[in-house]
Amino acid sequence: MTAELTTPGAWILTGMSGAGKASAAQALEAAGVDVVDNLGLDLLAAWAALPRRRAAVAVVDARQGDAVATLIPPDGVRVVFLTAPDPVLLRRLAESTRPHPCREAGGTLTAVRREADLLSGLRAVADLIIDTGELAPAELGRRVVELVAEPTGSAPLRVLVSSFGYKFGPQGEADWVVDVRFLRNPFWEPELRPRTGLDGAVRDYVHADPRTAELCDRLSEVLSWAAAHYASGGRRHLHVAIGCTGGRHRSVVVAEELGRRLRSENLEVTVRHRDVGKPDPR
Repeated sequence: MTAELTTPGAWILTGMSGAGKASAAQALEAAGVDVVDNLGLDLLAAWAALPRRRAAVAVVDARQGDAVATLIPPDGVRVVFLTAPDPVLLRRLAESTRPHPCREAGGTLTAVRREADLLSGLRAVADLIIDTGELAPAELGRRVVELVAEPTGSAPLRVLVSSFGYKFGPQGEADWVVDVRFLRNPFWEPELRPRTGLDGAVRDYVHADPRTAELCDRLSEVLSWAAAHYASGGRRHLHVAIGCTGGRHRSVVVAEELGRRLRSENLEVTVRHRDVGKPDPR
């Protein structure tokens, strides 16, 4: 979807059952966004064309049945898709009293997979995919409100630089993913193994690899260039994920350094480390 949005914007909120759509919708309503739940697909185009003074969100998901699989969002409507790893979805669904929209497909896991298939088209065209597996409801609400509630052009581009470990799964919601496993690994140094990339000794070890500086030079240059074009196109969020094996050493160092460099370019940057507190499974 390349259509320019008017201000305020219209959005579709969709995604997997158990991924947090209800929490996101509640946060949006509290922020003054007009939210309509389970809007009929035959009404979507007319809803999108309505004049409005504030942002509006239509929650559209697998409750619409097979028809949602072929849905093409109306021009100018952006899509945010919520998901989570299957084990997280299964746990949350077990705690929920709401019937799964695809329960007739079979057991819970079968229903989850059927739902993912129905929503694959919307996921493919989504402007943002948020993995809520490790997000508290309040954090999810904040992120969705930041995305939807602020009129296009009223806020600067926000850049999230995150670190993660491939052993714990990829960053499915990231816009850019950078694999830094080619850098030398502090894990193989016994005195550094229990530490993290937030420790000075680990940081010095990673930076002693000359490829680290070159990588950060190249990344910061291209991201600064790209950020200007994203911002001029009305985009407000960019997620850059840096991955290493366990998410504790190299990716943390590079994410911190990249965040520092991007801030020096007057970008609004947040750095987060998804797996830095997890024990290495090796």
